[in-house]
Amino acid sequence: MTTRPACARDEPTSELCYREVPAAPERLPALRNALSEWAGRAGLDAEQVEKLILASYEALANVVAHAYPDGGGVLDLQARLLRDPARVEVTVTDYGRWRPEAQRRRDLGGRGLILLRSLAEHAEVLTGGAGTTVRMSWTPPSPS
Repeated sequence: MTTRPACARDEPTSELCYREVPAAPERLPALRNALSEWAGRAGLDAEQVEKLILASYEALANVVAHAYPDGGGVLDLQARLLRDPARVEVTVTDYGRWRPEAQRRRDLGGRGLILLRSLAEHAEVLTGGAGTTVRMSWTPPSPS
């Protein structure tokens, strides 16, 4: 089964959107590739595209590894080119449960959020009973 966008805008660079994608490792490469192609058209420079892909993939991998301990969950990926102020925003959402800090520390990982915050110009993680949303943004370079 191919991962296809759930929404599309008239302008191909304005938005990339995938909804209810199974949170499984084998689904992530297709999302990463689609996001990479989209980001290249959205006006980011090569270094920003690289940072966006790495940070986004980390957020996606966190959903697979942590949001659904019993499996069977889904994730949403949305990337948007916003005009005022100009920025590229990527949002990764899951509908699982945020694990308590003590439980996360027993894992070998624990640096994913630090990594994505260091790669994005702005990053926030919103958690609650309905899941977790990671929102990251980058400012495209001004045209010369």
